[in-house]
Amino acid sequence: MPRFKHTDYHALASYNPIFLDYLYKFENVSDLFSGNPYDKSSWATIAKSLAAKSHPTSEILTPLRTFNLSLGADEYATASLNDLGKGALAVLTGQQVGLFGGPLYTLYKAVSAVRLAANISEVLGSRVVPLFWMDTDDHDFVEVQKTHVLSKNYELSKVSLEEIEEEHGYPVGSRKVTGQITSLINHVSELLPETEFSADLFQKLSDCYEPGNTMAQAFGRWLLQMTRGSGLAIIDPSLPELKASGAILFEQELNSSPESSRLVLKTSNRLSTNGYRPQATPNKLGPNLFYSNPRRKPLQASQKLAQKEYSHLLRDNPERFSPNVLLRPLFQDTLFPTIAYTAGPSELAYFSQLKDLYQHFDVTMPLIVPRASFTIIEQPQAKFIDRHDVEISKLKIDDESIFNKILKDQIPFGIENNLINARKSIEDTITGLERDMTALDQSLLPMLTSLRGKLLHNLKIVEAKGFKAVKRKHETLRQQFIRTRQALFPDFGLQERTLSALNYLNKYGWDFTKTIDSGTDASVKTHIYICEINGDNQTT
Repeated sequence: MPRFKHTDYHALASYNPIFLDYLYKFENVSDLFSGNPYDKSSWATIAKSLAAKSHPTSEILTPLRTFNLSLGADEYATASLNDLGKGALAVLTGQQVGLFGGPLYTLYKAVSAVRLAANISEVLGSRVVPLFWMDTDDHDFVEVQKTHVLSKNYELSKVSLEEIEEEHGYPVGSRKVTGQITSLINHVSELLPETEFSADLFQKLSDCYEPGNTMAQAFGRWLLQMTRGSGLAIIDPSLPELKASGAILFEQELNSSPESSRLVLKTSNRLSTNGYRPQATPNKLGPNLFYSNPRRKPLQASQKLAQKEYSHLLRDNPERFSPNVLLRPLFQDTLFPTIAYTAGPSELAYFSQLKDLYQHFDVTMPLIVPRASFTIIEQPQAKFIDRHDVEISKLKIDDESIFNKILKDQIPFGIENNLINARKSIEDTITGLERDMTALDQSLLPMLTSLRGKLLHNLKIVEAKGFKAVKRKHETLRQQFIRTRQALFPDFGLQERTLSALNYLNKYGWDFTKTIDSGTDASVKTHIYICEINGDNQTT
């Protein structure tokens, strides 16, 4: 069984200050959010607010059920949609449709939403279902075209789809998976070690990423496969029925622009004054909307089409419209009775800018709950860390200070002791000579000072050469250090933001998702190290 160790987010650095205050000093940011998710009374408050609002559930349930079944959804996922139709509340999370599921944190977000929905159901005594919102309208292909795996030799390898120039600017969800996907899957299977799970894993991956499927279909199928049995259902906001139901929000944005941008800018300025960095910038030139025909472009006041013409297009072709990053959460929460959203650190910072916008459109703002955050430490890395008493977070630093400290611990005590004694002997001897010789002749002092410097310098050279000899002798130790650092912080970044889940599904099978679930707890405010997952005996 794995062990779970916890570390404060401050130890890993690079987090937005508003995220850290949200976790550890909520009183500093409480006025920016709808409530404190760590106070269970907040759940009842949001649930009461949602009960007073209407959502177009009956209009979108059938297309959502049909869509999920087309992706291979199991009875647990379809049961969640059925319960939604019976009045269940929802916990949402979401992400762009990244290649092979994107980085690890995509799976962590999905599992966090599942666990949170179960927890809130228990607190409220009523059904809450988990939903995953695929950001299929997004047109930033660079965000979804690549993923990374660690090879058998712990080398970080990027696997990437080629950009098709003719599709530049198209929504990524509607792009077709081409024949190049087969060679990419084969390449990944060659990079990773062969295990008892490999054949089934790559067969199912090939089934999901079959040429001809859209990126949305491929991603949705794969996410449902990874979370099978959990009850997670998939939302594709580009479905025409969802766009038609959300058109009322888009119409309001067209009519009220630039008021919504003004509200966000007002909050952003307040954030800056309080020492926080705003995450998103509203569209100052027009509504916070995009229009696709077929390329996706932001609406701007300077464009030839007047507001009335956009309104006419919206009534006839709502599927061509999509929200920007600021309006997307409101689109989501207009469609669904969202009691909570499971967010990454950057997303949480986005939401800090939106409270006034929710009030402006009379939409209930959900509670924002940070997703679970993990670093997987397999048995070889766990042994290295324990043996050398390494502080895990220090491995993220781009230098070899940790390794040098480990090496110093490998130097025989006698050598270190002799070097200390030699330095002391030189100091004592020269100090004595300075005292006695300068009493006879003061002009001898510079010569003695120079002598001290030369002796200490030569001793330092001997010490450095001895240290190099230790390095040569302990090259195996160096390789262990490099592999451990690369496995935990690939290219000195967080593992969850870089590596694909394929790395661990290949070693531990579909039970890897259960391991993540067992370590997920919405009340925990720490980054979690999952230690001593033993994958050695799976290698064939």
